[in-house]
Amino acid sequence: MQNQWTAQQWRTVDIPVKTTKNYTSPFEEVDVFGVFKGPQGEKIKLLAFWDGDNTWVLRFAPISVGTWTYSIESSDVDNADFSGEGSVECVPYTGELDMYKHGFLKVSEDKDYLEYADGTPFFWLGDTHWTFVTEEHFDDSNCPKYESQFKACVDKRVNQKFTVYQCNFRDGKVDGFFGRNIDLMHETDHGFVPNIEEFHKNVDLKMAYLADAGLYIAVGYAWAFDMENNGKRALERYKKFAKYTAARYGAYPVAWTLAGELPGYMGDLQKNAELWNEVAKEAEKWNAYNNLQSAHLACSRPFPKIYENESWFDFAMSQAGHGDFSMDQKMYIEFKEMYKGHPVLESEATYEGATSNEYTSRIISPEMMRRFAYLIIQNGGCGYTYGCNGVWELQWKAGVGGIGWGDMAWWDGLELPGADQLTYFRDFYEDVNWSTLKPLSDDVAVTKCFFMETDTRTKISFTGNKDLTTIVGYMSETSMREFEIRGVTAKAYKMWFMNPGTGERTVLEDLIYPENGVISYNPGNAFANKTDKLVVLEAVR
Repeated sequence: MQNQWTAQQWRTVDIPVKTTKNYTSPFEEVDVFGVFKGPQGEKIKLLAFWDGDNTWVLRFAPISVGTWTYSIESSDVDNADFSGEGSVECVPYTGELDMYKHGFLKVSEDKDYLEYADGTPFFWLGDTHWTFVTEEHFDDSNCPKYESQFKACVDKRVNQKFTVYQCNFRDGKVDGFFGRNIDLMHETDHGFVPNIEEFHKNVDLKMAYLADAGLYIAVGYAWAFDMENNGKRALERYKKFAKYTAARYGAYPVAWTLAGELPGYMGDLQKNAELWNEVAKEAEKWNAYNNLQSAHLACSRPFPKIYENESWFDFAMSQAGHGDFSMDQKMYIEFKEMYKGHPVLESEATYEGATSNEYTSRIISPEMMRRFAYLIIQNGGCGYTYGCNGVWELQWKAGVGGIGWGDMAWWDGLELPGADQLTYFRDFYEDVNWSTLKPLSDDVAVTKCFFMETDTRTKISFTGNKDLTTIVGYMSETSMREFEIRGVTAKAYKMWFMNPGTGERTVLEDLIYPENGVISYNPGNAFANKTDKLVVLEAVR
C-alpha cells in the first residue's frame, strides 16, 4: 500500500485500505479508521467507508498546509492488514474557488450567519434539486444545448454566483410525496449494506462534481415520512446510512439537512421528530469535519420548533411554502425569535414558474419569488434557497415527472429569469457588507403609514450596521415609501436605489442631511411606484 500522498488544502485524497481476510458482511463486521495528526497539532479521527469486496477508503481533506501523519486502526484488532502508518503532504490550494480558498463552513461568533473557516462571511444562495439522485442524469441530456443534464444545471448556477446545491439522497423503499426513492441501502440477512454499485455509478459522480465546482452541498437522507414508510427497521436503516455517508462524503463541503418536511404533516409528529433526532445524533458521532447540521422543516404555521436545543443543530431552515399561508416579514421575525442563537435562512419559498398553493392559484412570478429572498435577509437571516419549476423536481420533459405544480421541462426552468435576479441579490448584499447589518427596530426605522398600521405588509424592512453608517431598506410592492430613520449620528448620507429585477442602481444627486438625528424621506407620492425596490443610505460625513 502506498503510504505517502499529496493533497491541496481542503481538497480530498482517497487512501485505500485493503485486507485479505474474508468477512461474511464486511460493512457490518468491522469499522476502519485513520487517525490523522496535523502540522499544528490538529487531530482528525476519520471513519473509512467500505467500498465493496475487501476495500475501505479513507477520504481525507487536510485543513492546514504541511505534513500530516496518519495511522490505521480498526475494530478488528486481530487483523494486521488494518494497521500501518503513512503521511499526506498538504500544499496550498491553487484554484479560485472560495470554498477552498477560505475553508469549510462554521457558525459565526454572533450566531447570526455562516462563515468560512478563516472567518470570511458565507452568503447562502442555494438552488433546489430534491431528486438529484433519482432523476438527474449525469451522462446524458434530452436538450441539444447540453451534453449532461446534471452538469448543465450545476454549471449554470455556478455562473450565476449560487453557492449552495440543496438536494436529498431519497434513500428508502417507498415512493414518497413526489418523485421516487431509491435503495442506497440494501436490506440483507446480515443487516443493511450500502448499494456500492449505485454509489459508484451515480451518487459519487454527482457529489464529486459538486465539490469540484466549489458548491456547498446541503443534503438530506430521505423525506420525513420515509421513517414510517420503511417499516420497523427504518431507524436502524437511516442511522447506518447517516454513518456511511459521513464517512463517504464528510470530507466534502457538505451540510447534513436530515430529512425533508420535518416533523411531517400527519401521524405521530413528535415520535417522527424523535426518531430523526436519533439519526442526527448518529451523524454527529462520525462527523470528523464538524459538518454543519440542520433539518428541512415543514411549512406549517407556526413554523415547527424542534431541535433548537440539540448539540448537533447548527442553523435553522424555514420553509415559507408556496402561497398557502400568510407570508410577510412578520413570519421571519417570529422564526428568528424561535431559533434565537442560531443562524436562520429560507430553504423553500414560492418556486418560480410553479403553480401556487393558494385558493386562487397563480403562476409564481420572479417578483413573488424574490420578495422572500430580500425579506429573510432584511429580518436577520443569512441566506435564501431558490427553486424553480422543471428543476427542483428534475422534470425530464414537459408533462413528464413532477407533481403537478407546473408543466415545464428542466431546460426551460433553467432559463427562468429569477435566478439571474438572485445574482443581483447576492452582489447587492455583498456590496453593502451584509454580515454587519442587523434588523432595525420599529422605534428606529419608521414607515410612515396613514392607514393599515397593523398590516406588516405595508412596512419597509430596514436593516443597518451598528453605527447606522449603512442602512438598507427593502420596499415590497405593498410597502409604503415614506419613512424616517431615527438616532443617526452622521451629518450627511448618500442615498441610492436598486431595482431587484434588473440590478439597475440609481444614485440621488443631492445628499440627505438628518435633522436632529432623524433622516426623513418622502418621495412625494407614496403610491407612485408599486414595484419592489431597495434603498440604501451610506454616511459620507
